[in-house]
Amino acid sequence: MFKNPSNESSSSNLNLQTILEQELINSVFYSDPFLKAGFVSKLVHDAKLQVLYLDLDLLYSGYVVSGTLPTIENLSLFQPTTETLNQMLKEILVKASLSQTIIIVDSLNGLFNILNRKKNVGKTVMSIVMLLASIAKMTKSYLVIASMVRYKKEEGWILSPTGKRLIEAKNSKKILLEYGKDGIVLSIPDGSSKLVIPSNLIPLV
Repeated sequence: MFKNPSNESSSSNLNLQTILEQELINSVFYSDPFLKAGFVSKLVHDAKLQVLYLDLDLLYSGYVVSGTLPTIENLSLFQPTTETLNQMLKEILVKASLSQTIIIVDSLNGLFNILNRKKNVGKTVMSIVMLLASIAKMTKSYLVIASMVRYKKEEGWILSPTGKRLIEAKNSKKILLEYGKDGIVLSIPDGSSKLVIPSNLIPLV
């Protein structure tokens, strides 16, 4: 999936939890699901807090079930269906209200898909995101929302492949994932800072 670096990277002690923001929604953008899988596998591996993982595309869950990724003690993995989504959201909200956690919504595309029969699906998705953000802020937790996107000059970021306009909150930190020669490159679209996750630190390599 990722090429092994030719030499030890200067980011060998990188812990992804430290790059997350408590007061903002951490919006992770990617064009390839394997980029996202590599990023979240490293984030979950690094996490010192309880992780509440809402897995809507089941990619990460598949790696855990197959044994490619180990079961981690501080990880609560939720695999919702249309029928169980509301109950699982309630469980996540209760757990997140009791202590500091990392909440991962993987992915926004999957949330749209699972709610596609509802009227005003965009408003419903935005309400869920804002509710999770409010709970995270209350307990100084971290909210991470992954979205598979592409950029169109005339429209900005849109969800891929559906073409739906990405719902963006003002209080968000955007992290763009791209392939690099030595691993995954993390960049901030509105700034110039970049960070590399060396491939030898990505659990899925």
